[in-house]
Amino acid sequence: MNILVTGGAGYIGCHVVDILLERGHKPVVFDTFYWGTEPLKPWQDRIRIIQGDCRNSKDIIYALDGIDGIIHLAGIVGEFACKANPKAHFSSNVESTRTLVNCCTDPEMDLVRDVVYASSCSVYGNVKGLHEIVTEETPTSPLSAYAHAKLRSEEIFLQRAHEVPHFHPTNLRLTTVFGWSQRPRLDLVTNLFTYKAWKDRKIIVHGDGMQYRSLIHVRDVARALVLVLEAPRFIRSGMTFHLGEESNNKTVREIAEIVASKVPGTEIEYLSGQPTDRRDYRIQCDKIKNCIGWRAEFSVEQGVEEMLDKLNTMGWNWDNPNFRNSSFNYE
Repeated sequence: MNILVTGGAGYIGCHVVDILLERGHKPVVFDTFYWGTEPLKPWQDRIRIIQGDCRNSKDIIYALDGIDGIIHLAGIVGEFACKANPKAHFSSNVESTRTLVNCCTDPEMDLVRDVVYASSCSVYGNVKGLHEIVTEETPTSPLSAYAHAKLRSEEIFLQRAHEVPHFHPTNLRLTTVFGWSQRPRLDLVTNLFTYKAWKDRKIIVHGDGMQYRSLIHVRDVARALVLVLEAPRFIRSGMTFHLGEESNNKTVREIAEIVASKVPGTEIEYLSGQPTDRRDYRIQCDKIKNCIGWRAEFSVEQGVEEMLDKLNTMGWNWDNPNFRNSSFNYE
């Protein structure tokens, strides 16, 4: 199939492109290339690359020509980046979804039936004391503009599916991602702790670190996105799936301790009274395992070891702000 990957040069997108090629598909990468095209270098001769913006209907209309399905990753990721760029956040994370859906389903255009959307489990907020385990039926309670936008985009897809026959979107709520990518991110908790331990031999945890994070390796995310798109429509159409691994449900303290165990001499400092991320949840992921047959392959420990290997061998300037979404000035 010809698969449009919006945000295909990003942290997750690079892995999606690789897995699509492995499975015999023809990826079409659609990206603003804020981070450049370098992340796509390993596959650039085997894929089609389109520079464009999901907020621009003309860009989308031309990119959809001949497309069989879409994996929608494009957007501004993370609360810090969204707060720093509120107009860019709203236009990129909400209105761009509306634009994409309109172009996929407009009667003047060829219908693109199948879309998999990368949402976030941050839509649940802090459920400590309310729900021991979070399923897809747990009430949402987003705490941030980023989480609100993810929930609104989910609703945009599902509402259009009710209105347009044969439009089959699927929402995947991702847990917190970790691990190496051709476009690395050092602002995700596991990767950040690994970098700080490698560079400074010190990890700083705000608060007591007892809040839970559900974690998933970036490669496992990409494989799940592709498998869901390939699944029969009667299994995935209009569905919401969690994407995570229960054995990777860790407290922030546990993540820090895992990283410290891999970098001898690392100190963990806990700063009480400091502002901290209020999200706190443990995610259950039985639904995607039972319906799609997907299983996670990477543990947190493996992801930390992988990141340490890349930090030691790649020779890149790791202080480059391109490795941190929160450092970029989005337009």
